[in-house]
Amino acid sequence: MFEILSEHQFWTAVVIYWMFSAAVSSMPEPAANGSPAYLWFYRFLHSIAGNITTAFSEAARYRAGVSPGSKIPGVKTITTMLLIPLLLSASACRGHYAVHPGALNTADSAAYDTLIIAEAAIDDARVAYEVGSLPIGAKELLNTLISSFNVTRQSWLTYRGAIATNVAPDIYFDELTENLKDLTRAIRAFHERMRMQTRQGAAIN
Repeated sequence: MFEILSEHQFWTAVVIYWMFSAAVSSMPEPAANGSPAYLWFYRFLHSIAGNITTAFSEAARYRAGVSPGSKIPGVKTITTMLLIPLLLSASACRGHYAVHPGALNTADSAAYDTLIIAEAAIDDARVAYEVGSLPIGAKELLNTLISSFNVTRQSWLTYRGAIATNVAPDIYFDELTENLKDLTRAIRAFHERMRMQTRQGAAIN
């Protein structure tokens, strides 16, 4: 049953994950005197995002035939347990998700949303750089983020081009998926550096 379910809904879950992970990475750092409820919610979502990232990494290995050789006992079972709720909710989420006008499909629309989130993070970082509030050491992370954004955007355009010209898009979708995962990691790394700076500033004050 899981194999049938994953065959039809795995990629829907993937595009939902892209958006969720990127959005969580962009959440503002909880203030020292902020709401305890927001602090709990912030930590909860980051924990969930990390677990889903691990689950999708293992699922990708499983689909590629790598997982049988995993040295972690029961990892396939754990991965399945983590993914089943997300896969089961994929259809419901798809029903509530509004595909952008002009999008070629749900994946195309969701990739666009993820790129918009990344672009907003880059714009904020550039403003911080211009006013001199970009943390020391964050410039390299920003450059990595910008580079990853450019690569991902190009792979997204290539994927769209393949669909528009009736070329089999699978290989381009796989490349887009990997680039979006890299972009999400770049967003999270940059925001973590910014949060560290915020915490250090709060400790000094």
